Amino acid sequence: MLIWISITLVVLLTSYVIYYTFRNRDKLTSMPGMMISMTNSMMVSIAFGTILGTLIQNKDLTIPTIISVLIGMIVGYLTGRPISLMASLDGLGAGIMGGMMGSMLGVMLQPKSSEIMIYFIDVVYVLVIILLIRLIEEESKSDTIKPSTPKKKPLVANPIVLLVLLIFMGILVFGKGTVFSNTSEPGVKDVKFDTPSSQIYEVVVTPTAYTPNNLVVKSGTPFIINFKTGIVGCTGIILSEELGFNIALKENTNNYINIKSLKPGTYHYNCGMNMYKGTITVVK
Repeated sequence: MLIWISITLVVLLTSYVIYYTFRNRDKLTSMPGMMISMTNSMMVSIAFGTILGTLIQNKDLTIPTIISVLIGMIVGYLTGRPISLMASLDGLGAGIMGGMMGSMLGVMLQPKSSEIMIYFIDVVYVLVIILLIRLIEEESKSDTIKPSTPKKKPLVANPIVLLVLLIFMGILVFGKGTVFSNTSEPGVKDVKFDTPSSQIYEVVVTPTAYTPNNLVVKSGTPFIINFKTGIVGCTGIILSEELGFNIALKENTNNYINIKSLKPGTYHYNCGMNMYKGTITVVK
C-alpha cells in the first residue's frame, strides 16, 4: 500500500509542477526555468527509480533504470520546454542522472529497510516540491498586476494536506511490526527459523561467500539448512524465486531454515545484490 501511495503522490505533485510552470511560462526567465526543470525531473526520477528498484526481485538494474530515466527525461522536457530549449535540455540531463541514482539505491536496499527508505524519499520529495512551487510563485510575481484575491492551490499542493499524508504514510511504515524484523518476509512458504529436527546441512555465510556454495540433497526428504553467520553484508539477505526465499539472516548465530522435500533438479539462491550465489542440487 505504501508503494502505491508513494507513486500516486509523486505523479500528482510532478504533474502539478508541470502545469503550474506552463501556466506561468510568460513570467519565468530562462535561469529559474532551468532550475525548475532540473529539480522536477531529478526528484521524480530518483523517486521512481528507488520504488522500482525495490520491486525487482532478481535485483537487476536494467528495467528500473530504463523506466526511471525515461520518466525523468519526459518530465524534464515537459517542464522546461514552455520556458526555453535550454531549460528542457537541463531537465533531460537531470532526469538521466536521477534515474540512474534512484534505481541503484532501490536495488541495493535490503527488503527489511526498503519501506523506510521509500518513506524517507517521499518526505524529501515533498519538501523539495513545496519549495519548488514557492520558487515558481516568487518568480511569477509582477508589480504591474493589480492585487487580487489569491487563487487557492489544489489539495495536492497544499502543505498541510501533504503533511497529514506523510504522517499517515509514516504510520504505515513504522507501525508495522515487521519493518525492523529479522524474520523472513510475509508470504514466504515453508520457511522459518526453528530448532533443527531432521537432516541438517550447514552453510557458512561470510560477507563474500556461501560455503559450500552447492548442497547435494536427496529428493522426497525434508531437510534443514543452517546458515551459520558471523558479520555479514548483503549475503545476510537470501533471495530465491525457485525456493520462495526472501530471508534476512541474523548475524553471529545459527539460522535454521526448514525446507520441505524438493523435486530433482538444481535450485539457485543469491544475496541481496545478486553478487554472491549458491545452489541446492536435489538428486533421486
